[in-house]
Amino acid sequence: MRDAVCRDLAAVGEIEVFAATANDESVPSCARSVAPRSDESAAVFLRRVAIGMDAVCLIAPESDGISLELTCLLEGIDANIIGCGSVAIALASSKSRTLARLAAAGLDCVPSWPLATAPLTLHETWVVKPDRGCGCEGIRRLGRRDTESLRPDDDETMIVQPWLDGEAMSLSLLVNRHNDVEIVSVNRQHIDVAEQGALSLAGITRGVTVDASTRTRLQQLAAGIVASIEGLRGFVGVDFILDRRGTPVVLEVNPRLTTAYVGLSELLGRNLAGDILRATLPEHQAHV
Repeated sequence: MRDAVCRDLAAVGEIEVFAATANDESVPSCARSVAPRSDESAAVFLRRVAIGMDAVCLIAPESDGISLELTCLLEGIDANIIGCGSVAIALASSKSRTLARLAAAGLDCVPSWPLATAPLTLHETWVVKPDRGCGCEGIRRLGRRDTESLRPDDDETMIVQPWLDGEAMSLSLLVNRHNDVEIVSVNRQHIDVAEQGALSLAGITRGVTVDASTRTRLQQLAAGIVASIEGLRGFVGVDFILDRRGTPVVLEVNPRLTTAYVGLSELLGRNLAGDILRATLPEHQAHV
C-alpha cells in the first residue's frame, strides 16, 4: 500500500514524496526514505518527520489503538492528514460500536454480540473475531459447539457474528471534505477458511460490475455510512456481505487505505492519490 501511494503521488507532479521505512527496507525510486533513529518510538519518529511535511498519509492498523494514537498525534501538531480524522477512527476501530451506530441509522448490519453474552443457540455457524482488529487478524469460523467451548467468563475483546450466506465483498470509497462520497470500486473478496476455522484473505477482484439496482443500494449504503460516522475522509473501505436477496449487509468500516487500493489507479485509469489529495486537503492547498 505504501509503495502504491508513493508511485501515485509522484505521478501527480510537483510533489516531493517521502516514505517511512525501517531495517534497511527499500522504498520506491520515486520516493526519498526517512527512517527512525535507533532510540525513537513510532510516535516520536512520526512527530519529528511530520512537522516538516506539508501533508501526511498515515497507513496504520486499528489494532491496539495504533492508528488512533498516531492520528491524534498528527492532529495535535496541526498536520494536514490525507485521510480520516481521530473521531472516525475512534469509532470505526470498534466493530461492535460501528455496527451499532450504523444499525441505529437504519442500515443493514450483521448482528454482533460480545462472546461472553452471545445467544449461541440461535445459529449453527458463527464468526469469532477481535472487536478491535485489522483485516482477517484473529478471525475464525466455528460451529456452535466449538464456539461454546471458547466462551470466556467475561471477555468483551472478542465478538461473535452469525456466518452469513452470500458473497464477501468490499467497497472502496472516496470521501471529500464536504462529505460527498464516491464509490471508486466494488470488490469481491476471496476468503480462505483453514481446517481449524481461521479466515484469511486469499485475494481481491477489483472493479466488479454490479447491476443498476445493486449499485443504487450500495450508493445509498455509502452515503448512510458517511452521514453516520463523523470524520471519514479520503479513502475508506467497507466490508460487507451481498446476501441472496441482493442486500448489502455491513461487516465493518475501515477508516484507512486497504489492500484494495493497490492497482486501482491503473485499473481505473485515474490517479487515486491525486484525487484523494484534492478531496481532503484544505481548499487553498488542494491545487495539485
